[in-house]
Amino acid sequence: MGTTRSVMTALCISLLSAGGAAYCYTRADALQVRGQWLMERGTAQAEDYAARFDGAAADAQLKTFAERRAVLEKAHVWQRGMLVGVLIAALATVCAYLLFLLKRLNDQLLDASGSGAHEAAARESASPEHVQALMPSPQR
Repeated sequence: MGTTRSVMTALCISLLSAGGAAYCYTRADALQVRGQWLMERGTAQAEDYAARFDGAAADAQLKTFAERRAVLEKAHVWQRGMLVGVLIAALATVCAYLLFLLKRLNDQLLDASGSGAHEAAARESASPEHVQALMPSPQR
């Protein structure tokens, strides 16, 4: 497989954060739709009040606007959660990539030091007589 646990952990954190951000988005969107509906309802109540000058319609309109404000505040909390989820997902993805590059560099360094040590050991184990036999002689 070739990946380390830290890379896999960072990828899992990234996926979980992205899933959390998607969930927060759906919740915020549902609350915003409800807020738009409450706004339309408040507008209809305002038109009703303007037509009849009934105090009950004005009270209902104020109650609707207060409910809309509470709904939109909840929507903003979910939007902040979505933003945090997206930021964590992006950071975890960058972290996973950096950890992958670090592991790849470490593997390359191990391969380079392993082959270099093998060549040095081969040179040291060769006998001087064997090395002289392979050297060209000045007599030829």
